[in-house]
Amino acid sequence: MPMTAENFYEILDTFRVLPEKIDSIDLDTFKRVFGDDAAGEEKNIAYVFRTEKPIPRVKGESDVVYIGETKGTFRKRYLVNAKRFTSELNSMKYQHILETYGPIRITIAHYSSFGNSSEQAEERLLWAYFQNHCEHPPVNYTKPKRCKIS
Repeated sequence: MPMTAENFYEILDTFRVLPEKIDSIDLDTFKRVFGDDAAGEEKNIAYVFRTEKPIPRVKGESDVVYIGETKGTFRKRYLVNAKRFTSELNSMKYQHILETYGPIRITIAHYSSFGNSSEQAEERLLWAYFQNHCEHPPVNYTKPKRCKIS
């Protein structure tokens, strides 16, 4: 089924959920989540960080915190960079998210369901999110480009 703004969340629900959750803001937690064997199984993926409870947005609400992509595995992309999640600014942001909206789970899918490359998949996912909420996810700095998603 091709992704549209209307079926965006239905599509996200088909992503594989990694077993470990981010439930506290410390380096050991991020290393546990990012270093899990399941995080190293698939390459060329789009991934989405999702909270337990939805976050109010400009338009509606969403449990999506971040949308990204990698040509490697999720583990390769994040395990070596786990420390950046515990910086002063990131700790403040993630701590608030965890306390207010619950643990963060990581979901992944091969990019080919959404585009011809992982970058295009990320762009399309961000655009579908933007169409639903009139802004990008709260932790994304990559802004969506208007693009055809189906």
